[in-house]
Amino acid sequence: MDYLLELLLRLFCFPIGWPVMKLLSWGRYPKPKTWFAETPQSDWTSGIGLLVWTVVLLAVLKQFEFF
Repeated sequence: MDYLLELLLRLFCFPIGWPVMKLLSWGRYPKPKTWFAETPQSDWTSGIGLLVWTVVLLAVLKQFEFF
């Protein structure tokens, strides 16, 4: 069950976190071919992707009050 959850997290969050991580690290991280690798940079990239998904979901549900 834990492996399936990690697989889904990387499948949906890594591609979203990849451009953000590239931008924040000025193109240094994540290294090529680390999508399903068990490395800290892959974990951070997936975590950033999860953060982006969370902020987008909150914005869609109108949880932020801009005006």
